[in-house]
Amino acid sequence: MAETYGESAAYRPFICSECSRSFTRSENLQRHKRARHGGSSRKSFECAGCRARFSRSDVYKRHGTRCRLLASLKDERRPENRETTPPAMTDSVPLPIVPLEAGENWQAEQATFATDISQAYSGSPSSIENGESTASHIKAYFDHFHPSFPFLHRPTFALSSTPGLLVNIIAVIGSLYARHNVVDSDADARWRRDTWRNGNRELQRLVASDYSEFRKTWVLQAWLLHIIYGAYLKDTLEFEESKRMMRTIVDAVRELGLLRQGITMPDSMPWEAQVESNAFHDDAKTPYTRWMGYIASESLKLALYALVLIDSHLFLPANMRLLISPIEFGWELPFPSNLWDAKDPQIWQRRVIEHFGFVPESYFYGPRGLPTASLSIATQQLMTESPSPELLAALASSPFATLCVLANINALIRDFTRCYYQLPPSPSDPSAFHILTQHQNKQVYSAMRAIAKVVKDQVYTIDNPHFSLWRTVEILHCSVKISLCRPDHLLIGGIVDNSVIAGLATSAHLNLGNYVSVRRSAPLLKPHLWDDEGVLAVLNDLASVLSRITGEEGDGVPPEAPWVTACSYGILLCIWSALKRARQDIQAHLDTFNELPRMSESCMLIFNTLMESVLRLGGVNERDPRIWSTERHAFVSLLEQGEFLFVSLLLKICRTRTVWGIGPSMATVIDEILATPQATTALA
Repeated sequence: MAETYGESAAYRPFICSECSRSFTRSENLQRHKRARHGGSSRKSFECAGCRARFSRSDVYKRHGTRCRLLASLKDERRPENRETTPPAMTDSVPLPIVPLEAGENWQAEQATFATDISQAYSGSPSSIENGESTASHIKAYFDHFHPSFPFLHRPTFALSSTPGLLVNIIAVIGSLYARHNVVDSDADARWRRDTWRNGNRELQRLVASDYSEFRKTWVLQAWLLHIIYGAYLKDTLEFEESKRMMRTIVDAVRELGLLRQGITMPDSMPWEAQVESNAFHDDAKTPYTRWMGYIASESLKLALYALVLIDSHLFLPANMRLLISPIEFGWELPFPSNLWDAKDPQIWQRRVIEHFGFVPESYFYGPRGLPTASLSIATQQLMTESPSPELLAALASSPFATLCVLANINALIRDFTRCYYQLPPSPSDPSAFHILTQHQNKQVYSAMRAIAKVVKDQVYTIDNPHFSLWRTVEILHCSVKISLCRPDHLLIGGIVDNSVIAGLATSAHLNLGNYVSVRRSAPLLKPHLWDDEGVLAVLNDLASVLSRITGEEGDGVPPEAPWVTACSYGILLCIWSALKRARQDIQAHLDTFNELPRMSESCMLIFNTLMESVLRLGGVNERDPRIWSTERHAFVSLLEQGEFLFVSLLLKICRTRTVWGIGPSMATVIDEILATPQATTALA
């Protein structure tokens, strides 16, 4: 330890005489002294709006672009109509300056995106008639899409100071949710398409000569939203453009070192630091200063986690490999969600103390400890039989972090599957979870069990602010368990499709055995590729998650992110194929032995359990006496109707998912499958 300390001291020979910090260069030490120990007399740059003082001109200039009070002073001197003035392009997502003495009433006193219509950006095409329409679309974004993808800081979002490229794509996505029950006009569709394409061109022009533009958080955010919108359009050209944008941003963040927190922010003053230096003698400024530091660092972190999540889910239906390895992604897990939701510095600081007991001292390894230091470490910790309590608490307090960890586990399973099916086939494998060895399966299942307990402990309803994320975690948890038992047909068939819609359609045909779609992989797939053991392992999960997908107990189905719809559709396909297989096995037993199989037989367990959920969710208030019946005539009537009842429910689910167009497209695919004669199937 002594040698290590000596090497560290030699590497940072310039030590501050007033605190314990040390530096590698003398100019860094001098700048630190001016900023931290120089006092207000050394801070010669004063903001004309909020009277904040700065010792560095570059920091002062950045602050000037963000200060709302300074902007209001300028607007008072400039009588032009603010509605016709697009927001300025700033270096990062602008944050409003909070009056330090405002306390908890600050948010109520400030104009926000939902109320300050006069400040709305109105640079949209003619189909958006005024700023009020734009503001309503942005409100729809935050009301419906943001809960599933909370990587923008809603409490400090302001239309008047947000870059136009980011405002436009937010309005485009929000318009989908604002008009999801209305027939879309050609003008609206054209406006969205043109705005998206123009935004793509502007963003690509912005970063063409210098990748360092990606260091600006708003550029990352706008880029990711453009990728999401393009990937889930029906047009293959937009999907291809989103793929190119995804490759560009991954190359850029890798080249800039943004995938490693230690490289991105090596010498930054941590927002959690319990600083006792002269720089924070003014106690009134301490909560605000820390809040601003937290928002800046957490915004960048969440944008990068969003990139990892998009990489894991966006192109999954088309069976494309991940571009980012979890091992190279070295960012601490997101902090608790209620810190991100805090509306002012005082509320935020109280919640920090509630979570941590005090303001923690270390940015990288704070009170949550090493288990939360990165996505890979958190995943490894969950795979132990006794994961860290600090990690479980971090996951329970942040559904977005839990969702990212689950996505990482899913990526691990898909990598194992990809390798497994390149090995010589094993005709007899006793394990339902045959992709992994028994020890590996035990480790993965330990992680899944820990996450299931975290979800179970969250008593959440539709009025919970994090309902959408916890519901997404439940759906993805079931999907990951399915992938352990029943590998993706596209994955093992080696099929890569040219869009999300096409990939989902191909999956449907492969699961149900349509010859036209399996022609490319028919030599690799055999009838009854998996036995019932795999379905039995996830049977309870399938019955439970079907309720979440459908919406029960008056919860309804809230508008959801497109990858949730795609994931839900994959689960529904698994249920459909399981019901179809169970019905065929029961009918074969009847034809052979002229009697029903025993209730303990796997085909009977699967059929009865799933049909019980289907009938309940289909509106049957009383329990159908034919379920679990041993009377042949009654049960056979249910056997004949079972698949039809499920398909009716499936079509209803698809037709209610109208926001992104995935649901109606899949309803069309299902109608085509039903119209296909049974004789044309290859895997019947």
